[in-house]
Amino acid sequence: MKEYCYSYKKSSASIALEQYIYRIGTYHYNWHRDLELLTVLHGRVEVCAGGNRWLLKEDDIILINSNQGHTTLAEGADTVAMILHLDPCFLKDYYEDAEHLSFRICSKEDGPQKQAAFGRLRRDLAQMMIRAEDGAPEGRLLFELALHDLLYTMVSEFPPVRLQSAAFKASQKQMASVSHMIKYINKNYHKKLSLDILARESGYNAGYVSQLFKNYVGINFYDYLTRIRLREATRALSQSDKTILEIALDHGFSDLKSFNSNFKENFKKSPTEYRKLLNTENRGNDLFFKQKFLEAGDPLVSEKLHEYQKYVHYSADGHQALQEQIHEMKIALDSQARLMERLAAELTKAAADTKEKF
Repeated sequence: MKEYCYSYKKSSASIALEQYIYRIGTYHYNWHRDLELLTVLHGRVEVCAGGNRWLLKEDDIILINSNQGHTTLAEGADTVAMILHLDPCFLKDYYEDAEHLSFRICSKEDGPQKQAAFGRLRRDLAQMMIRAEDGAPEGRLLFELALHDLLYTMVSEFPPVRLQSAAFKASQKQMASVSHMIKYINKNYHKKLSLDILARESGYNAGYVSQLFKNYVGINFYDYLTRIRLREATRALSQSDKTILEIALDHGFSDLKSFNSNFKENFKKSPTEYRKLLNTENRGNDLFFKQKFLEAGDPLVSEKLHEYQKYVHYSADGHQALQEQIHEMKIALDSQARLMERLAAELTKAAADTKEKF
């Protein structure tokens, strides 16, 4: 069965990308070189990046910049997102020092002012996904048309900002430090961890580590540690027969009360309730560590993609021209109606005159 997932590369235009649709699982941290456009097709997603936190709902779009650490967390079951990973090398054909450019694209912040631009982004992303496997010449042309329109909308409606070279280098160094901290936490989450321990491991003081973590991950150290522990504990609930207390202690929680309260705060149900909901199918799925792409033709996704594909926008001039055409048509119809009324009156009078003669 085909899935909503493909890769595309065109060396002559320095374009390389990957696009897919998948169900977002529990907490996950990413850091990669590609630009990433995330569109929520169903449900709600918490996204943390660059020291900011957004709760995105259906149809929201956000761009994650190259080498920007970010986290995602589904705010409920059956949360579906469409992802586009785009190699930033294509920018080098148009901008000097392209690696220093940074976009700011987020419908949560710019939605009302940029509604038309976000509509075009969604339309082009949908068109690309639908046409990606179309081998016909017109299908390939439609794919490339959507791709280039997407790129044009990105740079024209959301012009990238150039970072200063010194700031860029400092940012890269700090990001590397944060990445080292993340790896350390992911490896030692089940142990007793604190800011002081992380500071000693990274070679900075605790205050600087706290600020650095918040600025680059979007949440503080303790929130991140708790979420990693919950992620691993949730996996254990689905794949282990251990008691809930054993799972809590194995994953860094001091006691059952702490585990229960954190679990319920994040997942809106207790560990016991969660475990009861598991069935044979999802108990074996590793939804938290492996992306699960949706099958092509999925009813929910298919309906959403075709909804996006139908988006039509008229510019201010185009809209005015359309209104003028409608106005002219109304005048013509009114004129025709008046003419028909006169003709009907004349025919009625002629019929009456004829009747009097006979």
